[in-house]
Amino acid sequence: MKKLFKVVVALLAAITVASVAVPVATAHAATDANINASAAIAIDADSGKIMYAKNANQALPVASMSKLLTIYLVREAIKQGKIKWTDTIRPSKALAALSQNRSLSNVPMRTDTTYTVKELYQATLIYSADAAAMLLGDAVAGNQTKFVQMMNNKLQSWGIKDATIVNANGLNNSDLGSNMVPGTGKNAENKMSAKDMAILARNLLKDYPDVLKTTSITKMTFRKGTKDATEMDNWDWMLPGLIASYSKLKVDGLKTGTSDEAGDCFTGTVKINGMRMITVVLHANGSGTTKRFVQTAKLMSYVVHNWQTATLVKKGGTVKGHKTATVTKGKSKTVAIAASRTLKTVVPTGTTSANITKTYTSKKLAAPVKRGATAGTLDVKVKGDNLGYVDGAGSKVAVTTKTADAKAGFFRLLFRGIGEFFSNLF
Repeated sequence: MKKLFKVVVALLAAITVASVAVPVATAHAATDANINASAAIAIDADSGKIMYAKNANQALPVASMSKLLTIYLVREAIKQGKIKWTDTIRPSKALAALSQNRSLSNVPMRTDTTYTVKELYQATLIYSADAAAMLLGDAVAGNQTKFVQMMNNKLQSWGIKDATIVNANGLNNSDLGSNMVPGTGKNAENKMSAKDMAILARNLLKDYPDVLKTTSITKMTFRKGTKDATEMDNWDWMLPGLIASYSKLKVDGLKTGTSDEAGDCFTGTVKINGMRMITVVLHANGSGTTKRFVQTAKLMSYVVHNWQTATLVKKGGTVKGHKTATVTKGKSKTVAIAASRTLKTVVPTGTTSANITKTYTSKKLAAPVKRGATAGTLDVKVKGDNLGYVDGAGSKVAVTTKTADAKAGFFRLLFRGIGEFFSNLF
């Protein structure tokens, strides 16, 4: 993210929240969030349910929000034991030079000093430090070329196929100089759709929820107590106490992004009314330095007032009209079946049971059948909701057997067949 001069931050800090904010209460009657941005999306982090979408499938520049993918790979490497928080790494001459470019968002680094994975992680998430993100890539993969390949592979593993990833920090390649990955294009820039960013953020929160402990830090000092000490103010101004915060929206992450091509972007998250939502705004329009946060607040407020959590299916619950399933050649001939899991999702406010349809599709069972075998699928739909889920799975629940059924013996099957033959004659 391009660095803004601290004097600007100081001036903006004097602006009251009321002068830059759209009060949360004003959005309750909206039937459409009407987000003023090139693209936007809002999803439920738990279920992946899409609650708002505007141009959500078009790949656009995402700038420093790319760093969330870098952070995911760092956390994954730590979990796998490939690196540790306390591991140290020394920047190359070229990367150290990049870190000294204060027209970018950076913490200064030197070639005669090593830096821990932990402090680079904090600098990347809190201050959006560009060179720090690239140094983390070196720690994980050994060099930038291999790390960018890892980034692309991870996105593809999540079903994201239309993204363009050329570096670890989201800068335009023209800003990287000799740090650019060969073959990626001198003016190339990371691109993802709003939906892609939501999927990335959802996976990060699902697999490493404690990332919020860092993204919610409003201020920290890099290399405290040294001559390189740098004050890091979080660029997420929606955090409580900062200039774009809202009393009814306790935002605790995740990441901003800014570039000439990307404009002002923000991937945000908040937990409210038992729902953890993720919002993405790409290239927010309007005036002022808080426009991405104004649009995010409008989107979050729209979700709060127009969506609610609901349990549509309970684990162990029976399927109406299908309490048992037939087992071909089974000893008992039938087994009890029930929903394999609880389906908790979000639905439009005011949804009632009359708006919900549950369609059961059975699967043929042949003995022997074990307990927990899939007997069918329950597809749950809410009338009027066509937004779907980011993972494409939809509201489907496997229906499984509650008991086992062994295969009937030869004589049992023989006499059963004879009985069925004669019963069919009359």
